Amino acid sequence: MEIVELPIEKVHEAPWNPNRMDGGMLDKLAASMAKFDLVQNLVVRPNGKESYEVLSGNQRLKLLREAGYKTVPCVIKTLDDAGARLLAQALNRIEGVDDLGLKASLMKIVLGSMKPEEVIAILPESAVGLKALTSMDNASVAEQVRSWQNAQAARLKHMQFQLTSEQLPVVQQAINKLLPKAKQGKRENPNNRGTALFLLCQFYLETEGNKK
Repeated sequence: MEIVELPIEKVHEAPWNPNRMDGGMLDKLAASMAKFDLVQNLVVRPNGKESYEVLSGNQRLKLLREAGYKTVPCVIKTLDDAGARLLAQALNRIEGVDDLGLKASLMKIVLGSMKPEEVIAILPESAVGLKALTSMDNASVAEQVRSWQNAQAARLKHMQFQLTSEQLPVVQQAINKLLPKAKQGKRENPNNRGTALFLLCQFYLETEGNKK
């Protein structure tokens, strides 16, 4: 497999790419790249004269552009439209399942050198989820299962929706007004904007949602 450094202006996001990343996950990706740099090559295909379309790495390309990179390491695959779309889905969707005991040991080592908030900035686990994972080595099997279930319940879920240009400023204004309250108290969700949206929905349900 040959890795080629391509000029970033010749590499373009695939407009048909269905994989999307919300602001919170994009922030985690940016934090990961800031700490470790780019450790995963992009996969592209030729798309016209000296132009390449991204099959895997659309979000990374966006962040690299913002960071001012001039070139980007790529693996080039020559594929037709169907093959390109199939490979893109395979690269974005095929993943394994963690061995919980090994993951718990791994996270203990990580947290021995890093603060929990540094880890949460990069990984999707919440503070409660991390605590549950790192306590699993010394627990019984039943306690391990219970801890993992609690960790899964605490793990942040991601929601994606799209707004019109008229709707966006209204939603942003409402969330911004709730941010001070979202930052108060002990929270399982380190994402303040997500908490603000939750508070907004909770307020609606308590005041208007139950009216007939």
